[in-house]
Amino acid sequence: MIKTNSFFSIPIILVASLIVLLFSSCSQTGNGSGSANIPPAPDLLRIGVTSDAPPLIYLKNDKITGLEADLAIKLGKFAGKRIKFIQLKWEDQIPALENNKIDIIMSGMSITTARQYRLAFSNPYLRSGQILLVRLAEKAQFSTGIYSLMNSNHVIGTVKGTTGDLFITKTINGVKVKNYETSADAVDALIKKEIDAFVYDAPMICHYAAINENNKLTPILSLATEEYIAWGIRKEDGELLNQANAFIADLKSKQQLQRIIRTWIPYM
Repeated sequence: MIKTNSFFSIPIILVASLIVLLFSSCSQTGNGSGSANIPPAPDLLRIGVTSDAPPLIYLKNDKITGLEADLAIKLGKFAGKRIKFIQLKWEDQIPALENNKIDIIMSGMSITTARQYRLAFSNPYLRSGQILLVRLAEKAQFSTGIYSLMNSNHVIGTVKGTTGDLFITKTINGVKVKNYETSADAVDALIKKEIDAFVYDAPMICHYAAINENNKLTPILSLATEEYIAWGIRKEDGELLNQANAFIADLKSKQQLQRIIRTWIPYM
């Protein structure tokens, strides 16, 4: 780990300040996506993405966009390589990396001990954590954040295989959990009152609260975990790992990293 003040952190402030996410810029990448059957090449960087996590990585007008996409394009230029986004299900990301079907995972992946057994991580570029998305009318029931779920009758939504899913199943007792394939499915379930709260990464929760203002959803801004987001690389690919770390260091030295992050995740 490196100093936390180098990364973005979610401020515990009024929810209203997060509505600016609605107006954050959303540029198209101009780079196509492909299948997971593209062979490796010295001048090609195959980037694994699960494009359902706005504002980090998602589809807009059938183009892959978001903070991770922006950084991927810049990483390709820094490394002198063409880039190709490979769209995968979340649970297929690490197997695809291990089987040399992709070169790097740039999809909002948190560093965990379990994942470190299977892959190498670049230096982290973003600090995050797990928070709740709830219906505004029921906000008072969740005043202590995720710990409001302890020994409750709430039904909680998670995205299968994510750190939020792992945290809830291992930490919170006496709560019913529903797993969803995508974050959008979980938010839809919350709107339809099929679940009482959705646990997910803070940047994405704030994004969904902003774009669902009419549906009266709100984040509970109390971080239950402190996590660091980085890029997954095969352990034997030391050259790419060094390039990724040099790229992050270069952005920081030029004071560009925080500016890029704030383009996609504005905060006060």
